[in-house]
Amino acid sequence: MKTVAIIGAGLCGATAAAELVRSGHNVAVFDKGRSVGGRMSSKRTEAGYLDMGAQYFTARSETFQRQVQSWLDAGCVEVWNCNTASLADDEGRSALDSSPDQQLRYIGTPSMQAPVKAVLAGIPVLTNCRIHALQRQGPGWTLIDDSGARHTGFSSVLLTVPPAQAEQLLVNSGLPGMLTAQDSLLEPCWAVAVRTEATTSADAIFCQHPRLRFISHQATKTGRSRCYVLHFNAEFSRDHLDQPADFWFGQAVDVLQSALGIEGVIEPVAAHRWLYASQNPALEPPGIIALPDGNLWLGGDWSYGGRVENAWLAGLDLAANVIRYGNR
Repeated sequence: MKTVAIIGAGLCGATAAAELVRSGHNVAVFDKGRSVGGRMSSKRTEAGYLDMGAQYFTARSETFQRQVQSWLDAGCVEVWNCNTASLADDEGRSALDSSPDQQLRYIGTPSMQAPVKAVLAGIPVLTNCRIHALQRQGPGWTLIDDSGARHTGFSSVLLTVPPAQAEQLLVNSGLPGMLTAQDSLLEPCWAVAVRTEATTSADAIFCQHPRLRFISHQATKTGRSRCYVLHFNAEFSRDHLDQPADFWFGQAVDVLQSALGIEGVIEPVAAHRWLYASQNPALEPPGIIALPDGNLWLGGDWSYGGRVENAWLAGLDLAANVIRYGNR
């Protein structure tokens, strides 16, 4: 029986793993983080979870709608009944306007990574394990982690990490590069959570703002801490990428006060730097990438333009490649 190594335990890697197990493969999943989920992870706090990465997801294709329905039936996903608004900034003057729509938005419950955990149920996952290099040994692969430990016996390898990390792994392994513009395909984002008793009329605020991309009020999400989470846009995040957390807390307070008119005490809770967050709209998505004759494939949400749904679709396509070509 063929054994497949999957590096990255986000939704893409989880979906590929589950599909391969269903097709009769053995699978082992590796992730450098403390838990599964990738950018669908939530931070656990004493007051509840905080969604510092993906705030919600949508389902456009019929196949993903069926998958989401199965998660709804299982109770690991629910509809986020949020009030939506738009925040515009014109020469320093901000305006918050209600912007209702008919779009169904979904969240994991009680945390955003709940559906990823459900997909990976019963599948071996090794967390806190950063794979440093790959080594081809005959027809198979060996994975070498940061501690020097060797994980052997894999017929195929799937890389479902961000492109820049995948490319670095290939360099460490003495393998040819497979991606162009890998450093700019995904853009950075600083995410900042703050707590205040004040509220606004909106829970999901889409921003056309010199600093912001999105503001989420977590109070309407099951199991979450009652916080605001602010996602700063790629340009502002890149320009201030190495600033400490205190800088970002200050920016969050300033925006909530000046743009949303929030008064009273605003307490810092958490700040997280995503080096690889949103898709760069100026670059063409590369699709699934294969190393010729190597039983090695790369893919992720970035393959098809970002979004949670595309992570799931990429996972299906990666598994299909292994099933179709992995016996060479």
